[in-house]
Amino acid sequence: MSRVKTILLWILAVVAVGYVAGVAVWSAERANTHVCQSVEITITDLAQRQYVTEAELVSLLMAKKLYPVGQTASAVAVQQIENTVASHPMVREAQCYVLPSGTVCLRLSQRIPVLRIVTGDESYFVDSERTKMPIREAVTTPVMVASGDIGERMACGELADLALWIADNKYWSEKIQSIRVTNPKTVYLVQRPDGTHIILGEVSGYRNKMRKLRTLYDKGFDEIGWQTYREIDLRFNGQVVGRN
Repeated sequence: MSRVKTILLWILAVVAVGYVAGVAVWSAERANTHVCQSVEITITDLAQRQYVTEAELVSLLMAKKLYPVGQTASAVAVQQIENTVASHPMVREAQCYVLPSGTVCLRLSQRIPVLRIVTGDESYFVDSERTKMPIREAVTTPVMVASGDIGERMACGELADLALWIADNKYWSEKIQSIRVTNPKTVYLVQRPDGTHIILGEVSGYRNKMRKLRTLYDKGFDEIGWQTYREIDLRFNGQVVGRN
């Protein structure tokens, strides 16, 4: 009797699994036939910045013939939509997916400029991923400006690292106004409020150089005052040289 009971239970289990699988397939097929009625666009960091608008993204997808409204869910080119939106110069990353109802959801975050480069030939931003990005009027957040003889490799490398470090350092972010480069081996930090120049020389080793200067500011310059000097030179190992 127990053997018959076991067989019956096994048969019931197989039937149940088959039923669940059949319902899942039927539901998926039904979902794929839903016609897309709307696109929901979510810009996750909209409260912090707005460098791209929903209308702009819709226009972009329509221009590429990828706008999904009116298509069945199975016909929506999810990966192409995602790649197209991610290629926008102000978009950091994008994700596209289709809900069972047929609604197409598009979530994206925007790029974060951390440095503005100004050379004799062009002007552009470098973002938090150390990537070149175009100037846009929508970008109104103040960022560090670096001007002078600056190649893109330097801008997206050591200067971006320096700008991020300054921005994250409360003490120096209040004191450093801008960066000036006369050549890759001569980099200046322009100090607020009077424009005193801190000569870094090469950017490499800037953390140790600035730590040494901070110690001097906290101790050695209390009586004299750093405002006395027109230039503060950090290029010499173990020394800080002030010039009037």
